[in-house]
Parts: sequence; C-alpha cells; structure tokens
Amino acid sequence: MFGLTSRRVIIIASILIVIYLAQQYVPPYFARFQFGDDVRQTVKYAAASRKGLEAVRKEILRLAEEDGVPVTLKDIRITQRGPSFSVDIDYTWPIDLRLHHYNIPFHISESGEVFGP
Repeated sequence: MFGLTSRRVIIIASILIVIYLAQQYVPPYFARFQFGDDVRQTVKYAAASRKGLEAVRKEILRLAEEDGVPVTLKDIRITQRGPSFSVDIDYTWPIDLRLHHYNIPFHISESGEVFGP
C-alpha cells in the first residue's frame, strides 16, 4: 500500500486517533477555562459594579452562552451568607466518540461580596 510498512501504517493511524481525540476533548476544557475565568471576574467585582444576586446570575448565564458552555439557570446555585455569597455551577459537556457517548462533569465554585441587601 503506497510503499508503507505495517509499522508506518500503525504510526499514522495512532497519530490520526490522537488528533481525533484532541478535537473532542480540547474544546470542552478550553471553554471551561474561559468560563471559569469569566465567572471569577463577575463574582469578584459584583459589589464594585453594584450588581445584585439576580444580576450576577443573569451575567453568568450570558457569559456561558458567549463561551459556548452548556449551562442553564438551574445549573447555577447562588448562596448568600450575610454580605458575601458563593456561586456553584455544575454542568456536563457531552462527548461523542461515535462508539461511546458520555458526559464530562464540570464544577465551578467562586465566592464574593454582593451589593445591597
């Protein structure tokens, strides 16, 4: 076959498999990194930008849509403890490897201060 030995065919097949797997796994982790950074900035500066809890929730949902992360309102849990609050986000990213389908679970947790009562 085109002068290729069986060893070269195996090496080429391995490289193609690695490229395919990277194409499936890199985007979810990269999007999670971007989204986590956006959530951190939103929560950290919520009091300085005079945002309430609902405004923070809507901002996080907008950022998720912008970053292409599959997060819904029910995935965002905000807990207030006095002047501070914490945001916990649990979501899954579906992976389709043609022969095997599963979800990668992600968790983001940040704390900050809220503006107003």
